[in-house]
Amino acid sequence: MPVGDSSPPTARPWQVLGKKVIYSSPWLSLELWDLRLPDGSRIPEHHVVTFPQPAVGVIPLGEDGRVLLADHYRFQTDSRGWEVPAGAVVVDETVEAAARRELLEEVGSTAEAVEIVSRYHPSNGSSNQVFYLALARGVRQVTDDVDRNETLGLRWFALSEVRELLAAGEILDGLSYTGLLWLLAGGRAVPGG
Repeated sequence: MPVGDSSPPTARPWQVLGKKVIYSSPWLSLELWDLRLPDGSRIPEHHVVTFPQPAVGVIPLGEDGRVLLADHYRFQTDSRGWEVPAGAVVVDETVEAAARRELLEEVGSTAEAVEIVSRYHPSNGSSNQVFYLALARGVRQVTDDVDRNETLGLRWFALSEVRELLAAGEILDGLSYTGLLWLLAGGRAVPGG
C-alpha cells in the first residue's frame, strides 16, 4: 500500500496467531498475543491490555455556553484536576444512557439533549480501549448529591477559561483533554461516532 493511501485494506496486515491471558478482572485483562507482521516476521509475545467495556466522557454545556467540570483526584498519577464527567459503559447500557448516568452521578446534572459525537481508541498501540465523547446540551444541576469519592468540587467555566486551562497544561485527563479540544475546535459530530 503506498504511503498516504487511506483506502481500507482488504486483509489484516498483522495476523493474530494466538492469545494467552496473563491476568483478568472485570475491569481489564492483560494478554500475550502471538503476531505475524506484514513482512512475515513474528512477535511471539506482544503485551495487550483489553477492556471489556468502552467508556464515555460527557462535555456538559449549560444554556449560557459554559462548561461544567468536576475536580477529581487520581491516585494512580497522584494528580488533581478539572475533568469532564466520565465512566464505563456497563453491560446492557447504551452509550447515551451511560453519559446521562455519569452526568448525574459525578456533577448532579441532567441534560435536555445528549449526542454521541465521537468514538476513538486512546491507546491503540497497547490496548483495545474505546472512548466515546458525548455532548450534553441544556445542562442544569438538579442535586448536590454527587459521588464524593470521585467529585471534590464543581465549577462552570467559560470557553475562554477552558482555553486557558488547556494552554497552561492544567487539564491532565486524556478524555477531558480530547473532549474540550474538540469543543474548542468547533465541536462538529464525527460521522460514525
